[in-house]
Amino acid sequence: MTWTVPTIAGIQGATAVITGLLSILLLATVSPAMAVGCAVGGAVMIANLFLLAFVGRWIVAVAAKSGGANRLGIVAAPLKLLFIVTVVAWLLSRTNINVPGFVLGALTQPGAIFVETWRVSARAA
Repeated sequence: MTWTVPTIAGIQGATAVITGLLSILLLATVSPAMAVGCAVGGAVMIANLFLLAFVGRWIVAVAAKSGGANRLGIVAAPLKLLFIVTVVAWLLSRTNINVPGFVLGALTQPGAIFVETWRVSARAA
């Protein structure tokens, strides 16, 4: 049995496509504000996964260089999470972003993970 998993780039691409399509659908059917909120939510999720991959590679590199766990490597992932939470809190408190649209945009990434996993599994079968 071969086990296939989607790539980060594949998930990012699927997230971008789903976010774009959903934003266009919301623009046509609901409101421009909700479409913009969706686009921003999707962009934040894409940035979050990009930063997670970057920080993960950096943690592994630091651990390989130092021969094990490093204090900086241990706090890197929680600091990345704190950064993303701060950006989202700032966006939602200082701008007029449509919150339901933002949430829909943020949910495109879990949807993209399912779609990309199905696509990669179907290709392997």
